[in-house]
Amino acid sequence: MSQAIDDSRTAAGAADEVSALPVRGRRTEQELLTQWVRRHVHRNGGGVLWIEGPPGAGRSRMLAGAGTEAALAGARVLTGAGLARGQLTPLAPLLDALSAETDGFAHGPRAGSPEEGESYWLLREVGDRLRALALERPLVLLLDDVHDCDDLTLLAVRTLTARLAGLPLLWVLASRAHPDAPAVRTLRRDLLSGQAAHLELPPLGPEAVRQMAQDILGPRAAAAAPYLPYLDGLPGLVRQFCAHLRHGSPTAAEGPADASTVLAPLVTRRLHQLSEDGRELVLTASVLGGSLTVKHLSQVMGRREPTLLRPLREVLAAQLLHAGHDRLSFPHTAVREAIAATLPGPVRTSIRRRLVEARMKAGVPAVSLASELVDLAEPGDAQAGRVLRAAAQELAAVAPGSAARYLKRAVELTADVCPERQRLSAELIPLLWQSGDITGARDLARRVVQTAPDALTHAEACLELARMGSQFHVRQPDAQVRHVHRRRDVPVALKDQLLLTTLLNRLLAGEAGEAGGGGMAESLMRTRGTHPVTDLTHRILRSMSACHRHHWADALKHSEAAAAGIAHLDPAHAATLPEVALATSWRAALLGLSGDDRSARDLVEEAANEAEQRGRRALLPLWRSARARLLLDAGQLAEAARETASAETEAAATGVSFMGESAALCTRARVAFHMGDDAAMEECAARADACLSGEDPRQRGIGAWVTLIAMAYRDDLGPAERHLPLAMAHARRGYVHALPVDPAETVLLVRIALGAGRRDDAVSVVEFAEHRAQRGPRFSLFAAVATHVRGLLDGDPDRLLAAAERYGTARPLLGAEAWEDAGALLAEAGSPEARGRLERALEGYEACGAHRNVRRVRGRLRKLGVKPGAKPGTAAPASDVPGAGWRGLTPSELGVVRLIAHGATNRQAAERLFVSPHTVNTHVRHAFEKLGIRSRVQLARLYLTEVDQRGAVG
Repeated sequence: MSQAIDDSRTAAGAADEVSALPVRGRRTEQELLTQWVRRHVHRNGGGVLWIEGPPGAGRSRMLAGAGTEAALAGARVLTGAGLARGQLTPLAPLLDALSAETDGFAHGPRAGSPEEGESYWLLREVGDRLRALALERPLVLLLDDVHDCDDLTLLAVRTLTARLAGLPLLWVLASRAHPDAPAVRTLRRDLLSGQAAHLELPPLGPEAVRQMAQDILGPRAAAAAPYLPYLDGLPGLVRQFCAHLRHGSPTAAEGPADASTVLAPLVTRRLHQLSEDGRELVLTASVLGGSLTVKHLSQVMGRREPTLLRPLREVLAAQLLHAGHDRLSFPHTAVREAIAATLPGPVRTSIRRRLVEARMKAGVPAVSLASELVDLAEPGDAQAGRVLRAAAQELAAVAPGSAARYLKRAVELTADVCPERQRLSAELIPLLWQSGDITGARDLARRVVQTAPDALTHAEACLELARMGSQFHVRQPDAQVRHVHRRRDVPVALKDQLLLTTLLNRLLAGEAGEAGGGGMAESLMRTRGTHPVTDLTHRILRSMSACHRHHWADALKHSEAAAAGIAHLDPAHAATLPEVALATSWRAALLGLSGDDRSARDLVEEAANEAEQRGRRALLPLWRSARARLLLDAGQLAEAARETASAETEAAATGVSFMGESAALCTRARVAFHMGDDAAMEECAARADACLSGEDPRQRGIGAWVTLIAMAYRDDLGPAERHLPLAMAHARRGYVHALPVDPAETVLLVRIALGAGRRDDAVSVVEFAEHRAQRGPRFSLFAAVATHVRGLLDGDPDRLLAAAERYGTARPLLGAEAWEDAGALLAEAGSPEARGRLERALEGYEACGAHRNVRRVRGRLRKLGVKPGAKPGTAAPASDVPGAGWRGLTPSELGVVRLIAHGATNRQAAERLFVSPHTVNTHVRHAFEKLGIRSRVQLARLYLTEVDQRGAVG
């Protein structure tokens, strides 16, 4: 569209294109045009000026500037432009220019071609009207995009510039440089060979482009700087690119969100300017990646390196590639993507595949090729399958998730009916299991068991199912095991491991009678020493069986032998075995019972960190539940609650039962009982009801025990009588899944039995505790518990005090309970020593975060006329500071903060609190977050001001 602009109006919706503002970097050309226009207008002269430049060179702005200058000088200005999509009416640019100036001359374009003879009359009418306007006052006709004008318009320009040459009519014609249409090239040649002036708009220089981007973007111009060289010095492209940058959300590193939209045509243009060899080289490089070597290009393109030097120089000159010290790289990702986008998808895939094949021939490790082959390989590609399988085997120990992805792809590439597919599937089962796809691993294992192509694959799938603790869940599981043991082509070690793992599953499931009978003893004797992993499983079975029989010395001995066996296994392979994880967690639990808490924590922390770092999600519930139990033993209730919740969440996400939900349930119930967590206790009670409604004796015993805890929590022991026998059987079993029964449960069980009026049951439990202490002299905890429960049964405060001293700092929660029990008996007897005992209990409970116990002991002290609080001249306990644990910190966090504030290092705090440095670091980090501080100096200042000084004043 076009219009007259003698009143400085501009076409609506095209302000950026026809704005009369000068173009930065075009000062010389703008001054030449202005001087030329003014001279012709003031002299009442005519003439022709031909302006040309590439698209985006600023032609339209230059025309607008010329029209403004002409109007200011008193000339009448007409504007018109060709349309790239073609004209509906020939001569439309000139007719539109005249119709905008003179009503009635033309009423818009008319459809169709003019009839015969009409072109002549239209051309004559346009000429006559231009003559009449030029005679009134100087006339300037601005015609833009001449290269898009129709043939009749071009003929009119050729004819009228000559016919009206004596009039004050100035023609300013703008065209794209090097037009394609022959008629335009002819018109340009004829005009320039006559009296027409010529003004060329070359690309702007780099500094002018930079300044233009600075004008548009201001401080954000730095983000555009890397891309400016690809805008070819064209002002229009600079404005368009800056608009993309301004309206996107780019970063200097990533480039504009839609930079490729602007760069694509520019890159395509540069590609077309390259030779065929140069184009092939840069297109190949764009598919291969952002950084590559000439050797890579040589291998993929199938050409010797010297033959690539000439096209490479060409590409470097075009700034499509940059040369580093020993590698080639693209200036920016957007440039590479714009180049790669010009290739069809199949071609890109073919180039990538050629590179992979070349790297295969060069002996590149399978791990480096696998990520490419996952996307590139096609079904039936045996070579790709072999590479993916090799990569999976290399990564199995360090990254089971990636290994599972590669091997799964190898399975997909193998034909359905091929036996090799089933063998690969058998290898995939443990990788899926470790990475957390438990359901997928079990489903795959069951399919392989039913359709295995040979006895070895069948046996391996059966073993993986047994390792997952699945009890097979296939038809006739016993028959499957017997079938494996009848086959002579299955290695003896594999048969023995399957047998022992099956026995271990039964033992963990509570089938102690069946697993611990003569059949088990015979199996243990027959399988001894056939393989290191078999021997390890053999030791675990013996240790757990000894625990069930309360032969604690034997349990510890076999656990030590299992640990020694693990040390002789290949570390990379050992970490992937469920048997090793089970042996380690069992060993840690026994060490905790024996009083070696630090070694137990170190074992669990090391194994948990390894599982987290390597992505062994199937093992995380086991380690979190083991860690929760150790934290409960150490009296760190809040941390134990978090770990138990994390274990259950992880188990729910992966569908794994390896963690032993029963052990986690017992731990969670105990933690909720002491912390006073009503919601958690109700949830545990609901789960206990579900256990009681089942047929599994082991589950029913655990359900009865947790139900008793819930009853004691509610202070309603009336219905306890019917649950006590099952709960007592649970306590006597000796273990819950892969953890020994907590001896502390014996103390609570005696207290519940006495509270329910079941003294005979209490006596039975006490006798069991004393028998256990006799059978396990190395376990000082057993002796302390036996003394504790005997003191409860006999109402003997001296025994209870002795138990409290025996617990020491290793079991702070049990020690606090013993102090409380002794204090309660002394209070009933009216002894003045009751207060001191109860205050010791209160201090222990507060340190553990046992809020429910704290409330109870405070009530006992108030009955004695004592208001619990800080002793004169000492700092107030952190939990006594106003607010919920001084600024929301947990008791465990407060204990760490107290030591850090007084100058202790993390390691020193860990040694004082009997926790790991990792745990101390976690507490410090949480304290920083809650307190809104960033340094130990701030922490010390805040604590000393708000806690120590307040306690001293009080």
